[in-house]
Amino acid sequence: MTPESPAQPDTLAPPDIGPLLRLSGIDKNFGPVQALVDITLEVPTGKVTALAGDNGAGKSVLIKCIAGIFAPDDGQIFWESTPVRLNSPHEAAALGIETVYQDLALCDNLDIVQNLFLGRERLRHFLLDEESMEIAARETLSSLAVTTVRSIRQPVASLSGGQRQSVAIAKSVLWNSKLVIMDEPTAALGVAQTEVVLRLIRQLADRGVAVLVVSHNMNDVFHVADRIAVLHLGRLVAVRPVTELDRQIVVDLMTTGLSDRARPELGPSAPAGQPAVAATEAPPDEPMTAVGLPEEATAAVVAADEPTTAAAKRDAVLALNPVITATSLPDYFRAALARVRGGESGVLPVLAGLVLISVLFQSLNPNFLTPGNLVNLLIQGSVFMVLAMGQIFVLLLGEIDLSIGYVGGIGGVIMAELVQESTGWPWWAAIAVGLAACAAIGALQGTIITRLRLPSFVVTLGGQLGWLGVMLIILGSGGVVPINDTVINNVASGNLSPVASWIVMLAIAGAFSAWTWLRDARRRTSGLVAPPASVSALKIAAVLAAGVAIVWLCNTNRGILIEISGVPWVLLVVLGVLAAWTLLLGRTRFGRYIYAIGGNAEAARRGGVNLARIRTLAFMLASFTAGIGGIVYASRLRSVSTSYDGGTLVLYAVAAAVIGGTSLFGGRGKVLHGVLGGLVIAAIDNGMGLQGYSAPAKYVVTALVLVAAVTIDAVARRGRTRS
Repeated sequence: MTPESPAQPDTLAPPDIGPLLRLSGIDKNFGPVQALVDITLEVPTGKVTALAGDNGAGKSVLIKCIAGIFAPDDGQIFWESTPVRLNSPHEAAALGIETVYQDLALCDNLDIVQNLFLGRERLRHFLLDEESMEIAARETLSSLAVTTVRSIRQPVASLSGGQRQSVAIAKSVLWNSKLVIMDEPTAALGVAQTEVVLRLIRQLADRGVAVLVVSHNMNDVFHVADRIAVLHLGRLVAVRPVTELDRQIVVDLMTTGLSDRARPELGPSAPAGQPAVAATEAPPDEPMTAVGLPEEATAAVVAADEPTTAAAKRDAVLALNPVITATSLPDYFRAALARVRGGESGVLPVLAGLVLISVLFQSLNPNFLTPGNLVNLLIQGSVFMVLAMGQIFVLLLGEIDLSIGYVGGIGGVIMAELVQESTGWPWWAAIAVGLAACAAIGALQGTIITRLRLPSFVVTLGGQLGWLGVMLIILGSGGVVPINDTVINNVASGNLSPVASWIVMLAIAGAFSAWTWLRDARRRTSGLVAPPASVSALKIAAVLAAGVAIVWLCNTNRGILIEISGVPWVLLVVLGVLAAWTLLLGRTRFGRYIYAIGGNAEAARRGGVNLARIRTLAFMLASFTAGIGGIVYASRLRSVSTSYDGGTLVLYAVAAAVIGGTSLFGGRGKVLHGVLGGLVIAAIDNGMGLQGYSAPAKYVVTALVLVAAVTIDAVARRGRTRS
């Protein structure tokens, strides 16, 4: 088995190799309760074995022993005639055992490809190889005749129950699986969706995969199974071919453990795995139909009966290309509008809010939109933006960090102390030590939260108070530590020259344009999901226009007594953090796991994700980013003092992230949201300052904007659920 590439077995295993899985004398106790007693069962290759039993019979415990979740107290598991001990789901998956649980263990906020490869992502140059994974996912779904999804890049939350079950089944066979365990695969599905899922189960067996199905639905069991194993009160009371059973016999065995009934003769024409006429509502020769499904779903069911040809495979692959993916600019905007109606509004609310705030304050004071004031607004909002970008790591997990305000203060104080003349540290070393201290604080708090399973709210609230005390201790009786280092002070006060500003802008815009165009063109050439060329060109033009506007504003003289022009250094700091964290969250395994945990932590755990490690790293990165914000804040004031208000800063950081579009419920958000939300808060603070409003009024208005943002998020969530 090579987990690096999915294999699609198309030949049955030789009949003389024995059972794929054999359980011998398996016992499992939970205290005084005997869940399993002396279970001996063989699961052959290429057959569907149904596991039947009443509630509490031990079905779930048995499959969890096979899946590596529970360790048997006694007995032995043999895999391909070799005794094995399964200590985790990861070890079971390494052998080729995949489990599709009743809850499916899918992350609704991730798309189909991301769910299929969760925990087993492919990398290229240390980054996620999205193209390779998308091609493999498309081929796997098409080989299973799953052609009802609109796009393999659509979020799982937008799929129907049958489509979600199909994705879960496809995930189970993607990695050379030899045994697929399914727990109630047709529960809560309609008739037509059930037909599609049963067809997929039958396909797996026909492809040489052993299938173990747990189901209470006797219609489904007799429709798809070759053999039925019946459990009663933790004991295996019967394992028989389906041809020797009918529903009443199975019900008797499930309820009493015994049955003296004999199944009516099927006759010589009844094939194995097909129920007798007396045990079904339709004759066995009647073909399965997808009544009530959309036309494309019916085609998928019919395609399963047709012989596989090169043309059929090609058509199936083409069918998985996103039908609703835009091929022109008008189509793209129509698709975007459809997403907005479905609750995926993205950054539209915050952009609309920025426009509204700008129009409002400009009407009240004509100085609001002047170049000098806008540049000052960007500088003032830089601390909010940086702190919000750090907070987003934690919010994506569905957690919160209330300590980053004073953690950033710790970083600023340490840096300021180390660059004093009495200490004599170089600026770069002082900054490095300050950031390292912040990262260590985040790692400590993350470890406490994950290892001791304490609420992040409580731990970080305690951290807010504790690190405030530490900061005051470092400041000492003087209360103020001045910063005389020119480089550090220029972080927030220095500017590039006008010429250097244009060069840097063109370099950044050029790099973004080349990367965007080449990536989209490569995906279009490979037949993968990608925006049309006109949309790629529009994105590039928008970034270039934004860059030109910012440099033009910054190059305008905004000084009074002396000329001040050029792009502020702090904007490059903000852009650097934005680029680095966007790459980390969007193109690495760590970022994928952050989103997966926020969407469905249990699904991430079953996928092999180390939840404690990822959560700890998220808190560490949040504190590290807070240290950058603290250094920027200290640079603006050219000192650190006891007047440092970390409590207000952390509230602004949370508000900026949420106002920008990051969900408080976890799993949804981007680093860009922190920048946009920080702009909104800075605009409110700046505009109200121009009008002479007091600090309490600013707090009230910011609170109202925050409540509006959370309301939009909640309404969008309900919209996604309804759609």
